[in-house]
Amino acid sequence: MNNKAASSKQTPAVRQQPQAAATASQNRTPQPIIQNMARVTDPKHVPKEIRDQFLKKIHFCSQPYDFNDDTKNVKEKQERSQYLQELFDLLKEPNFVVNLVVPHLDLIIEMIEKNIFRPLPILKKTATNGEIGMEDDDQLIDPAWTHLQPVYEYFLQLIVNEQPDVKSLKIFITHSFIQEFLELFDSEEPREREYLKNILHRLYAKLVPRRKMIRKAINDCFYTLIHETYKFNGAAELLDILASIISGFAVPLREEHVIFFKTVIIPLHKVQTCQFYHEQLLRCSMLFLSKDPTLATFLVEGLLRYWPFANSAKEVMFLNELLEVLEVCEISKLEPLIPKLFKRLIKCIAGPHLQVADRAMCFFENDYFLTILKSYKPFTFPLLVPVIAQIADTHWHKVLQESLNALKTILKEIDYQAFDKALNNKDPKYLYIIQDAKNQKKDRQKIEEKWKNLTKQAIQKNPNFKEPIVPYSDTHIVGEHNGLNNGNITIL
Repeated sequence: MNNKAASSKQTPAVRQQPQAAATASQNRTPQPIIQNMARVTDPKHVPKEIRDQFLKKIHFCSQPYDFNDDTKNVKEKQERSQYLQELFDLLKEPNFVVNLVVPHLDLIIEMIEKNIFRPLPILKKTATNGEIGMEDDDQLIDPAWTHLQPVYEYFLQLIVNEQPDVKSLKIFITHSFIQEFLELFDSEEPREREYLKNILHRLYAKLVPRRKMIRKAINDCFYTLIHETYKFNGAAELLDILASIISGFAVPLREEHVIFFKTVIIPLHKVQTCQFYHEQLLRCSMLFLSKDPTLATFLVEGLLRYWPFANSAKEVMFLNELLEVLEVCEISKLEPLIPKLFKRLIKCIAGPHLQVADRAMCFFENDYFLTILKSYKPFTFPLLVPVIAQIADTHWHKVLQESLNALKTILKEIDYQAFDKALNNKDPKYLYIIQDAKNQKKDRQKIEEKWKNLTKQAIQKNPNFKEPIVPYSDTHIVGEHNGLNNGNITIL
């Protein structure tokens, strides 16, 4: 009886052993590839099991998932992140790269393409793109970015790695690949554009046989921006890459580089969204001028041709660039541009926007610009003096009025006779008509009387007629001088 009891007590324990073994086998996770590779004695001969495991993980990472919805395929997404980390760790060991990664570059590049080449999402933002005062917190990030970032990081480290040589990589970096890659620069996710910039820069540095093709593809991208779309989110990043490329150009510049400056760099100033990449564009422009200063006159001409209209912020940027470029120009080469240059400056000074006028006045604080002014007194004084003298007395802003009076003094000191002659010229040959504020007020009163009569007639015909609200009135902040050109200058 005791033996039977003992055997009956042992039976449950014996029955539990297969169940425990099954549970243990379920909890056992496959070891990472890098640990399995560490046990291989001869790295040149990778066992079939490890190779199959490697290929299986690449295939798994190539599968598409809906990364915009965190509730779908949660387990698969976690496995994917783990596998990408394992693939990334393999790049740290040169032997693993040579014997496992390089032989399967075609599958790896295909995996990268399937992940990053996609229709770009349109991200909704709480404020308008580029709005002044908008913080980064106001922008919504791409929900798929946390899943895309490991792929970009892997691609970047793959290119940086020394083991995949030029011969192995250039097979996959084709014209169609570069075109699709450049389209991704239009992404609204700034971190993605930063990765794209770094990857393209590394590709350009490593793949010398593909450099001309990459430059041409970038040029085509900018031609589309200039002549078709007028908006491209990645323009600043591409110009960053171009800046490093331009700095490596040999002197004297080749003809294709000069053509690129004239057909891409200069026309990029006319794009409506220029303010979003102007800092990088200015850097590229100045790098070209450092290689060939004779290009400066072409850039001055382009700035004057593409001068912004009704965009004061862009005008200030153009004025800053214009002054910087003028310092590189040879004074003798500027003669054909002097009338256009000074007419534009006078329009800025006499215009209604205070910041634009103030920035234009800064030109006269620059010694090199004053040298230009002195060198062409027969052109500059008849343009400047009548306008400056008039608005110095009537300008609505006191600080700028003081600056204008100081400029009058500077012009007198340069050449008193030329100043007096230009001031007393009753028939200026240039397109500036000085209007007296009193006469303008009389004209304004006549027009107001006409409108009052028309309003009376309208009320007689329709007693419910309401008088429209006019944009300017006698109580307006600028008082008598409330015209679009300060009420004293008409620029034809």
